[in-house]
Amino acid sequence: MNNELEEKLADLIIKTRAGDSLAYRQLLEACLPMIRQSTKFHLLRYGQQAFAEDLTQEALLAIHEKLHTYDDKYAFIPWLRAVIRHKVIDFLRKYRIKMVSLDEENGIVLEDASSKQDATAALDLDVLLKRLKPPADDIIYMLKVEGISVAELARKFKLSESNIKIIVHRGLAKLSRLVMEERLQTP
Repeated sequence: MNNELEEKLADLIIKTRAGDSLAYRQLLEACLPMIRQSTKFHLLRYGQQAFAEDLTQEALLAIHEKLHTYDDKYAFIPWLRAVIRHKVIDFLRKYRIKMVSLDEENGIVLEDASSKQDATAALDLDVLLKRLKPPADDIIYMLKVEGISVAELARKFKLSESNIKIIVHRGLAKLSRLVMEERLQTP
């Protein structure tokens, strides 16, 4: 997790709770790109990305209404992630859209990325995915980036939907381990 961003958000929350309206605006502005990216990511899985901005606004409103429930002994980003996740789930339930598990760790950008950072991230993702055995690399890319459904992937790779889900679960677990190992090796 990005400690610098977490510290910045914690400082803004302290100032906001003390009544600083500028800090409150800066807090919401800092959260906005994360919320927008996360809602788009989750809704893309259901072909409902057109509602991302509506959910972004609902999440901002929820932060406004529920910020007093945030316990500053803990990191803010996981709390924010939970707020977003609940808004997405509420939306899916409201419109009776069949849900699959929402990965809490995925779909949230920790800072507003420039196009250069986007390109670097795409290359990093490519390098990471190449460390998986085929077809896991292609399946995860198509599911998570391109938004292809599990059913479509099952047909394309001539596997059952259960096998696709297992491949994705194991592949994401391996990617998570690889990232954690790299973080531990980086001074």
